[in-house]
Amino acid sequence: MDRGLSLEKAGRALGVDASTLKGWEDGRFGVRGRHREKAVAFLGYDPFPPERSWYEEIRAKRLALGLTRKALAKRLGVNQETVAAWERGAVPMRHRARVEAFLDGEDSLR
Repeated sequence: MDRGLSLEKAGRALGVDASTLKGWEDGRFGVRGRHREKAVAFLGYDPFPPERSWYEEIRAKRLALGLTRKALAKRLGVNQETVAAWERGAVPMRHRARVEAFLDGEDSLR
């Protein structure tokens, strides 16, 4: 935060303690709910990127890598219909680890 205020003063203005504010600045955790609204008002702009859902993340990463659903399915050891279901938001618990690995760049896991 570059407003010339100490963490303590800025935290008081936002209704949080300095350690919470430091966590936001460091990106250790996100700003939620009413605190987000206060932070946006305090800063005068919204510095927070909109959060994407699992299915948006999966599709965005697949497209960024230039992969078809079929190619991603082969890479991850699932069928094409499974990837399509993931991109619609249906990620069963048995596939969570595989999807998380893909999103984290460890998509060679089988």
